[in-house]
Amino acid sequence: MLEFNLYNNFNPNLTLKSSKLPSVKARGVAMNYELWQTGYKYTSTAVLSIKADIGDIVEVLLTESYAIATAQDKVESKNLSLFYVVIDADNSNKVTLKNYFWSMIDGLVIPTSVLSGSSLSVLNLLTNKKTTALISDGAILNANELAQTVKYNRKSDTDNADKIAKDLFRVIRMQPFVVIDDDKVKTVLVSRTWQRKAIATRIDELQSPAFETETLIQRSNYNFLNVYVKANGSYPSTPNTYTVDDSNNVINLATYSGDGSDLPTHRLVKSAFFDEQPQISEIKSQITKDTTVANIYFNQNKLLPLVVNDLVILYHHGNKYSGYVADRVFIENDEGLKNERLLFIEGGNK
Repeated sequence: MLEFNLYNNFNPNLTLKSSKLPSVKARGVAMNYELWQTGYKYTSTAVLSIKADIGDIVEVLLTESYAIATAQDKVESKNLSLFYVVIDADNSNKVTLKNYFWSMIDGLVIPTSVLSGSSLSVLNLLTNKKTTALISDGAILNANELAQTVKYNRKSDTDNADKIAKDLFRVIRMQPFVVIDDDKVKTVLVSRTWQRKAIATRIDELQSPAFETETLIQRSNYNFLNVYVKANGSYPSTPNTYTVDDSNNVINLATYSGDGSDLPTHRLVKSAFFDEQPQISEIKSQITKDTTVANIYFNQNKLLPLVVNDLVILYHHGNKYSGYVADRVFIENDEGLKNERLLFIEGGNK
């Protein structure tokens, strides 16, 4: 069991009247729970000892402290608690919980024209306290890690904030969660060190690893492209043919001098017609493979505990994966047995 505090909804309009959060309206214990710290992929569930209404805020109090780097030479130890919004509840007091950050930006629609700035400027746009659905009082972050620009590749004029946020956090290799700091709701985007360095570790079957593949960017099923470019008002009878080699470089077969061993063994040909010669990036988008990453779940190793936003080099059966810890899940079943698993996300490429 874990203790929790129950609050009324953190309505952002409250910040117009007072800087203080609502008082705790009740305290109870959570049982038979599955609690995700960041909620990157999943909502959480728990059975509460008291009734909670949809829209209430639940703060689950963990029995551990959490060290986070809040400045270049400053590491603070805080009591780790998990913040959720109740999105469903049944008659047995079993609730479905959505992580506070994702509830905070729920419903926001962002113009894609403003996505050309730094990652920090996009984050500030997502968490603008004038537009968020819940109270937002800034963030604890290292601005240097948010200086880069992410390529969002949006064709529509607008997109949902949660989709933009997921692309942003995938590239910077961090996931947000919230804490109460000086009576303010702060979004945390740091780890235990200000300048993160990858932690190398090995997992084996004792940690019950489970693997899944996630497609980040879905590409064409074709690997050869016949390009017809209009000249003098008509298309030629013979196209230029392009493919990609084993290193994902675009190859023009007209100038290729290799033996073919680095090219696809089977041709899946697509034809495309252009008024002008296409850019290499346009050709590549038509014939490159899907961009996929590995999501790896495994039990926490108490000899080398990992926390959310740790950069990690992970070894398993001779394979090497580079990525970060995107989530931790705390589990208690009907028999009271407890477990903690980590979600490791490979990659983070633009």
